[in-house]
Amino acid sequence: MVWQLSPKLSPISHTLIGIVAIAALGWVQLSLPAMSLEFPPSPNRGKPSNTAGGGTRGGPESENQVCTTGDIPLTALVPPEDEKVTTISANPEFFTYVPQTTAKQAQFLVVDEAGDAVYESTFDLPGEAGIVTVGLPERVNLEVDQSYTWQFIVLCNPNAPEDVEFVQGEITRTTLSQELRTQLNLAQAPLEKAELLAKERVWFDTLMMMAQLRESNQTEWEQLLKSVDLEKLTTAPLTSCCTTEEKSEEKPTP
Repeated sequence: MVWQLSPKLSPISHTLIGIVAIAALGWVQLSLPAMSLEFPPSPNRGKPSNTAGGGTRGGPESENQVCTTGDIPLTALVPPEDEKVTTISANPEFFTYVPQTTAKQAQFLVVDEAGDAVYESTFDLPGEAGIVTVGLPERVNLEVDQSYTWQFIVLCNPNAPEDVEFVQGEITRTTLSQELRTQLNLAQAPLEKAELLAKERVWFDTLMMMAQLRESNQTEWEQLLKSVDLEKLTTAPLTSCCTTEEKSEEKPTP
């Protein structure tokens, strides 16, 4: 006698298969690691990486808000109290929140450890408060294992160049480890790459990547900024900027 299996399944069998499938899917979802864009705190707290001031350039900082208004002052988007803020880019971008201001122009300056200007430019400010991005041109390359000081300066009065508001910080260009390079090459999505860079505390490149992904990944953008005490800027718009008037050429290589 040949026994044949019925091609039809009973309603109970269908129900059991559905329960098993849902349970299996839930197990897969639970087993996937959660995406985290939190920037780890500095293992060695140092001097603040972002300092702000206003008033007379080079003089006492008795009044920070000279020509800006609003509850949020001029702010550099960098981790607080982090002595070494890094990038793996030769031409990184710098992000600064500029509140509503009567100033029409700003200046951006990068100097090397010897105090020599590597890059300097003047540009028109947008007419609204927001996060302004300034990038180094391709001809200006930060050198590996070298530290630089940068300043974003709001020129409050064209007739009084000493009247300014500014923020400044330090940046060091570093290199990727072979392990991280391999992980980045294997990462399928830009968000995965940003997460890897964040875990390695490569701030500037993490921020640059998340700025590009912000529209489609607002939750992760907020998570990143909140992790470095910049939660007040999570909804600030990224403004279009800047048409620059360069004041100096790249420092010649000896």
